[in-house]
Amino acid sequence: MNYTVPQQVNDARHITRAAEQQIMNKTGMRVTLVLCPDYHTSKTPEQMLRVIADAIGMDVACYKVKSRERDFVDLRFIAASLLRSFFPGITLHDITVLFGGQDHTSVINGISRAAMLLAAGDEKFTLKYETALKSVNKWIRKEVLEFASAISA
Repeated sequence: MNYTVPQQVNDARHITRAAEQQIMNKTGMRVTLVLCPDYHTSKTPEQMLRVIADAIGMDVACYKVKSRERDFVDLRFIAASLLRSFFPGITLHDITVLFGGQDHTSVINGISRAAMLLAAGDEKFTLKYETALKSVNKWIRKEVLEFASAISA
């Protein structure tokens, strides 16, 4: 039996929806699971950091700035959270290297604080996060579309 890529994607979507529903039923939490192909070797965490910084209107060098100013902190929180979501294999140490050598506990704190700020509905942070997430999704989708057109050719 030939199992085509569109069939595989459709099956994966079905499994994802079922898993989202199970999580909702068991925990009461609404989650969105994202299908992210792992075949992409052309996408790197460094590129994602550029996409996030551009989306928020900051320079990529701001990740390494040793400052507790809100804009710099928000940028690092958002980036750490999205890196862990889109690059599941990335380690806390890898993220600390990207951020200029912070301690891994700072990254853990940043990911936790990002989740808390989103859950609390912090308007300023949520707007930045959603803007960055949309840009990252476009960046990922561009490759998925390129892959789809390549396999259909």
